[in-house]
Amino acid sequence: MTQNQLAEMLAMDSTTLTRTLQIMVRGGWIAERRGEDRRERRLRLAGEAQLNRALPVWGKVQSRLRRQLGEQAWKNLLDRSSVLRKAVIR
Repeated sequence: MTQNQLAEMLAMDSTTLTRTLQIMVRGGWIAERRGEDRRERRLRLAGEAQLNRALPVWGKVQSRLRRQLGEQAWKNLLDRSSVLRKAVIR
């Protein structure tokens, strides 16, 4: 996918996404290449091994946050995030 497509999907501004992507490229999490137009950046996950390494860490972070917030606050956070995302994408 292109960086613009990813930014739209995540409802992120380009500057923030660019900084985040640079960190991920340096870490080997994603690979990028130029598109047909030199301004276009095409992105892909760098590999299944990185994803398999990241998923358990992401799960632990979510579990810890869920415990710290409590079930109702966690549910509220997910609900509000969904509402916000839908409002931004419209």
